[in-house]
Amino acid sequence: MKQDFSRSPTLLDEQESQLRHAHVESWIADQHAAGFGVDQHMANALHAYLDGVVALPELLAELRRPYLH
Repeated sequence: MKQDFSRSPTLLDEQESQLRHAHVESWIADQHAAGFGVDQHMANALHAYLDGVVALPELLAELRRPYLH
């Protein structure tokens, strides 16, 4: 997936919003525990996920994308 977050966000209910926040917080904590930070590309992808622009599979693909080349 090319970094195209120009799609309209999906309206998320409270439960989905909380689940997405938990995913993001856990992922960031794992990154920090492994000695890594969060760069701008990652932050953009995480914000798109939190805003409902992308689903979890798209987020995971986007987070891996820079490392596949």
